[in-house]
Amino acid sequence: MRRIVISGCSGGGKTSLIDALSLRGFHTVAEAGRIIVHNELNANGRALPWIDPKLFTETLAALATEQFASVAEFDGAVFFDRSVVEPLVFSKMHGLELSEKVERQAKDCRYNNPIFVVPPWEEIFVQDAERRHSFRDAVNEYEALYTAFL
Repeated sequence: MRRIVISGCSGGGKTSLIDALSLRGFHTVAEAGRIIVHNELNANGRALPWIDPKLFTETLAALATEQFASVAEFDGAVFFDRSVVEPLVFSKMHGLELSEKVERQAKDCRYNNPIFVVPPWEEIFVQDAERRHSFRDAVNEYEALYTAFL
């Protein structure tokens, strides 16, 4: 089994790549952060990066870890739209302290090389109800993620 991550800045085209891979018959895993934001907006919830960043990060780490475990028995390549590394990087970028349990769970998830890190692409970056941060924030996110994956 190969667990392959497509990471990088938000708005850089990761989900488009994942969708194209899925259309070609590859097994893919949706981005946990977008799932959480979508669900929380629909439920008027608090686990949103602009309302409660710590709750969002812990929820993100839990879902990303769950997604990782959900494909344990799958035979073949699995492409992930982001990974459990993202909540660790997000927490560091925002000065948040995660529980030891969350950090340990996230660090126990091992992906295969190479890790694909999508660079910032201003021409396709779009803000929306679920992506409220600026392109500059996306560039900062990319730089932090790129460093984390080195």
